[in-house]
Amino acid sequence: MAKAKVSMTIDSHVFTAFKDYCKDNGMKVSTKVEQLMRDSTKNITLHKYIRQ
Repeated sequence: MAKAKVSMTIDSHVFTAFKDYCKDNGMKVSTKVEQLMRDSTKNITLHKYIRQ
């Protein structure tokens, strides 16, 4: 599966807390974000736009 580079603007406090969470749980930020995005689009209308 091809990967896409993205750029986002996120509150620095939120990002720092999320980055620390990922580090403490042995995961990469990008991998966790991808998992959250996949889980968020599983059973909603947006899912029809996601090609798997």
